[in-house]
Amino acid sequence: MLIKECHLNQSKLMKDYIEGKQPLQSLFDYCYKEEIDYNKRLQELSQREFPREALTEHLLEFNKKYQCSSKTVTNIEKLLDGKSVVVVGGQQAGVLTGPLYTIHKIISILKLAEMQEAKLQVPVVPVFWVAGEDHDFDEINHLFSVGSDKLHKRKIHQENSSKKSVSDLKLDKEALKKLVVEVFLDSNETSNTSALLNEINKSIVESDNYVDFFSSLIHKLFKDSGIVLIDSHNQRLRKLEVPFLKRLVEGNEALNKGFLHNANELFNSGYGEPIERSKNNAHLFYHLDGTRLLLERKNKNLFSDKQQICSFTKEELLSLVETEPENFSNNVVTRPLMQEFLLPVLTFVGGPGEIAYWASLKEVFHLFGFKVPPVAPRLSLTIVEPQIVKWLDNDESAIISVIKDGIITGRNHIAYWDEKRQIEEALHHAIGEVEKITAPLKELISHFDKGLEKLAQKNELIIKKEISFLAQKIEKSVRQKYEHEWLKFDLIEANLLPNKGLQERSLNIIRYINEYGLDFVTKLVELPYEFNDTHKIIFLK
Repeated sequence: MLIKECHLNQSKLMKDYIEGKQPLQSLFDYCYKEEIDYNKRLQELSQREFPREALTEHLLEFNKKYQCSSKTVTNIEKLLDGKSVVVVGGQQAGVLTGPLYTIHKIISILKLAEMQEAKLQVPVVPVFWVAGEDHDFDEINHLFSVGSDKLHKRKIHQENSSKKSVSDLKLDKEALKKLVVEVFLDSNETSNTSALLNEINKSIVESDNYVDFFSSLIHKLFKDSGIVLIDSHNQRLRKLEVPFLKRLVEGNEALNKGFLHNANELFNSGYGEPIERSKNNAHLFYHLDGTRLLLERKNKNLFSDKQQICSFTKEELLSLVETEPENFSNNVVTRPLMQEFLLPVLTFVGGPGEIAYWASLKEVFHLFGFKVPPVAPRLSLTIVEPQIVKWLDNDESAIISVIKDGIITGRNHIAYWDEKRQIEEALHHAIGEVEKITAPLKELISHFDKGLEKLAQKNELIIKKEISFLAQKIEKSVRQKYEHEWLKFDLIEANLLPNKGLQERSLNIIRYINEYGLDFVTKLVELPYEFNDTHKIIFLK
């Protein structure tokens, strides 16, 4: 594997964030690029207390459930050291691990933890936060894979009309197995196919829900990496969150006021509205018979969901947090706060969307006595297979141009376009000749019998239609001659620019493992990445 780098066009927010511009930088407590800020953050964390023993016990139980490696166990046990900190990032439990950026995020967490441990000389644990509390099944129930002809969307046909969290959503094993078959039909059978299918099917059999399935696959793909998984909606973890859930209820009005202050500042600075602003949002979900309902604060002492299916006084809500914490979950605003309460977060690793979210959170962090940790952009990668390089005439610069500019210029250079132009010119000339030939007859009609004018026009139109039809047939024949060329560029686009966007946002890791080996992810992890805010292009051999 060979790494090349390029700069991509970024959103205004990401461009300003990377460049450390004001007023955006003022919405964060630390600069992720400054080494001194990591030392300051370490000092800050050393003054705080965390539920280290209970958290370690829970994480050992949770990760061992998925046959994690001994290195993961060692990393979890590091949390018992009062000096230890974590690098954390997270994602939803996507089917077959979801889009490639999930893999890239885990690689980023592992690499940054390794780098900071060497620099700070304290234990740094890589933690991946699985968003098991999320209920939007439509976001995780599909993936895209490239077949022999085009990009295909492969989807699990299972409903989640009751809006259950994916930690609670029972795995439809038959529907999932059908999806796996479809994904593998899009790929070639290789020496790795049988073993890979066996491992995936084994994970399906051993899993009860989508977080189980996701976690099982991650520990298999990142074997011996030491990654530590945490499920945000695990019932045992939720019990550890009770003290802070109470604080979120008690300080709810100030919580939303602080959020709105930062969110308005972000909006007024021209960065849009990454998180919807609402004056009544309580930023907590209540789970009623498995259905996840977002709570609103109706007044200082009353909470209800939008449909008013349930309502509670503040005292009732605090009592429910104590007796049934498993029926509560966080939203995009309170999740980072809960991470901060549970974990000694040295660095949070996020994608562009998450960084935009975090730009709205400084005041709510301060409200609870926290500071926003350094927020580091995750690695962004595009994987390029040898066949793609060959199709683009072994021109690496052409590939970089495709990824950077989103345009496959080679399509415009197919000889078909010259031949199509010749056909169009010939057609234009032939129609002109028809008009010349029929002109004398039209003059005679005008002189002898004007009643025949419509017939003459119809006759001329028929001749032109027949000539145009013949030209279309010629063009179709010519196009078929270049069918292989067209398919080639369609497949280049499907591999490098699926759905007109970056590869990492659509394609899935399974096809690469099938083609290049069960240790493919391990090899990706071992590459020498630089965190220099460039897009990495990985050329496979």
